[in-house]
Amino acid sequence: CLPREPLPFSVTGRLPTLVELENYALDQWECFLLQLINSSQVEKGTTFSSSMMKTFQRGLLSSRDGEAAKLSENGFQFLLMETNAQLWYIMREYISSAEVLVSFYL
Repeated sequence: CLPREPLPFSVTGRLPTLVELENYALDQWECFLLQLINSSQVEKGTTFSSSMMKTFQRGLLSSRDGEAAKLSENGFQFLLMETNAQLWYIMREYISSAEVLVSFYL
């Protein structure tokens, strides 16, 4: 068991507050949702890979030949979910895509 000594001020003085962390998380989630739905409207400074976004967009967007992808009924329902439900949905999609990749190599 590690000793629980107080952190020096030189470390704690730089730590973000809970409010700052929450605001940062909400900004990142909003950016993720915007890129998920329409990547052309998102600032270029985002760090989401295109392969990751395609994984999450599966089932949320639909497209016809020659047309841009549009929000599907499932995608609209996704946007109406509570944030915690959206996170669980994304986690399930990520895990299922990883399982598909692993089964491909086996």
